[in-house]
Amino acid sequence: MSASSSGPAGRSANRRAPRGRGAKAASSTKPTAYRMPATGIQANRQMDLLAAAVTTCATGRSAAKIRDFVRETGLERRDITPALRFLTDTGLLTSGPAGWTPTVSGVRVGQSWTANREAARTVFGEAWRDSWVYRLLINSVQAGVAYSAEDIARAMKPYPTSTLSPWVHLVDWLELARYVERDDDGTLRLSKAVGAEETTHGEAQDQDQAQTPAADSSAPQVGLVLPLSMDQLLHLTAEDYGAVMRSLATIYDVLSRQRT
Repeated sequence: MSASSSGPAGRSANRRAPRGRGAKAASSTKPTAYRMPATGIQANRQMDLLAAAVTTCATGRSAAKIRDFVRETGLERRDITPALRFLTDTGLLTSGPAGWTPTVSGVRVGQSWTANREAARTVFGEAWRDSWVYRLLINSVQAGVAYSAEDIARAMKPYPTSTLSPWVHLVDWLELARYVERDDDGTLRLSKAVGAEETTHGEAQDQDQAQTPAADSSAPQVGLVLPLSMDQLLHLTAEDYGAVMRSLATIYDVLSRQRT
């Protein structure tokens, strides 16, 4: 089963999971390729790979190789390779000829995963806020609505022909990162932390707009606004007034031809 999915950054049709803002516009260029996690093992076992990379590089090694991951985690190579690609694609690892090296955020998550897994989930969620996974989630799923894992997978799946299974497995990662939380009946919702961030972001924008000083109507304006106050306009001679109006008419006539 393929552990990658490709498609334009447009959201697939999903009547149960529309989101009014942040719609993913279809790309007119080549499809966006997403590296998907390995489907054969749970997300928390794949996270052990990140911790293994941190442990290996802490010994002075520049990068960890596949044999290091096998030794540290006991996982099989067939599961390790797609998991490492996914961790790299989401910004926790970098890859090169020498192997895999944790990023700055990857070190934070890997170290906390070894020390305290519950606390590490919060650190992990914070580290993933700039990842495509987080952006795709908040643009695909509505806050306060209950979903099954399949509902979320279909809402996030960016291309109708993408295989659904890797996206369903991605929901395991969303829960690990505390982006979604499970109700008593087993349904999933966006977590309060995700909802709070979105609300805070919106409130910050409102505050910025409220703090923007209003324009002084008596001051000269720029652009296509008349560069004269009403008082100055009233004191123009008839000849000057006519010249100003003719100039404005010429400007708007040119703009109207450009729009057509």
